[in-house]
Amino acid sequence: MRGNLGFYRQSTGRFLLFGLMAALGLVCILGPLANRPAAASPSGTDISWVIASPSEVGLKAAPLNAMVKAIEQGDYQKIHAVLLVRGGRLVLEEYFGGYSREKLHPIRSATKSIGSVLVGIAMDKGLIPGVDEPVWRYFKEQTLAWGDQAGALTIKSLLTMTSGLDCDDHSDDSFKCERGMRRAKDWVDFTLDLPMAYRPGEHWAYNSATLILLSEILSQTSGLSVPRFAERYLFEPLGITKFKWCFSPKGRAWMAGSALMRPRDMARFGLMCLNKGVWNNHRIVSQKWLAESTRHHAQSEFGMEYGYLWWRGRHIMGDRSLEAFWAEGNGGQVIFVCPALDLVAVFTAGNYNSLLEFQFMGLLINHILPAMLPPSPQRTFIDPDNETLVALPGSYRCHRLHFHISVEDGHLAGRLNEQTVPFLLEGSDRFFIPNPVLGDMTGRIVRDANGRPIKLIINAAFSELQFCRAN
Repeated sequence: MRGNLGFYRQSTGRFLLFGLMAALGLVCILGPLANRPAAASPSGTDISWVIASPSEVGLKAAPLNAMVKAIEQGDYQKIHAVLLVRGGRLVLEEYFGGYSREKLHPIRSATKSIGSVLVGIAMDKGLIPGVDEPVWRYFKEQTLAWGDQAGALTIKSLLTMTSGLDCDDHSDDSFKCERGMRRAKDWVDFTLDLPMAYRPGEHWAYNSATLILLSEILSQTSGLSVPRFAERYLFEPLGITKFKWCFSPKGRAWMAGSALMRPRDMARFGLMCLNKGVWNNHRIVSQKWLAESTRHHAQSEFGMEYGYLWWRGRHIMGDRSLEAFWAEGNGGQVIFVCPALDLVAVFTAGNYNSLLEFQFMGLLINHILPAMLPPSPQRTFIDPDNETLVALPGSYRCHRLHFHISVEDGHLAGRLNEQTVPFLLEGSDRFFIPNPVLGDMTGRIVRDANGRPIKLIINAAFSELQFCRAN
């Protein structure tokens, strides 16, 4: 997950951002929910999609209806589109704030997952020998700043964000490296000049600059520009006719971000991945590559799992553990794939450089998944005993996140990054944090041999965050 994880609470029917910045209100073009069909089915003349109503694929209308209403009334900020595909059928398609089906939308770093599939296609065709191929072999004529670590920097290192290069766009000075690259005349030279800070493969750091190297390798090995390669082997077979790349000053397409795409085409790409690389009975990329690229290869600083330019994780819903993988871009651009539920969900939004970009998790966890699953048992909460009121309060840290528990009027209160959040006990070592925007969270308390709480493990937003006691 990019950037710090933000948390929110509800106040007088609106959600207030507890984090870096406040978001503007959402301007909707749709009428009141009462005047619209509940969870209306998509429509249009795009014959490549089979259209169905949510109920035809087993989705309950009430949670989806509530989701659309919450977006319309501004409880979720700057959401531009939500699309759902189940059983290969497009079952929900909603646009907000003046956005429409044919309007290209910036997908930012969701472009990376498209790049992952393009690399997989090149691997399938034998153009690139494999993920263990050293990067330096493709840049023999350039001077490298990597010293004796050059041989350890592989294509896999680039795909997993473990290049070891001194470039971390999740650092305190966010996107400093990317900004530096964008100011450079030659993005390839800029990246090749980055010094090595860690041994490749051992340290995860979000690094968009290295994707220009993958773009160059793909062009060298295929003899085609990245746009032409993508058009021939990915977009044309998928029926995607409108896609705009970001280009470097030297005219190289950048597979890391800033592309533009239509939401329905994002759904096409997601459905092809859900179908293990097949679209309309035509194999686009091998099942082996998709399985390998969407499994756990590295882990971000907050505990989110990372594959080959795909995010992935799991979430507990009732008695089910749901695994998913997704493409994600700044502002809330998401292609979410959950094979266990036969689900593709697409989100576009305008919350750039804001923690509100993670609202898609709340839409999923509190609305979309409940529409697909049996109702969860009603939660019951307990009052903390005196021992818990004494032992549990304190500060817990997870990298740049910190969680503080205190006692107020005989009850436990939580503060995440200095902002109050509910903290409700479901048992002596289990707790619940209702969260309408990022999705409800559960957690457990880990104790040492003497029974003293030493860690909070919070299941949030398809990740497991471990907060260790700081005092």
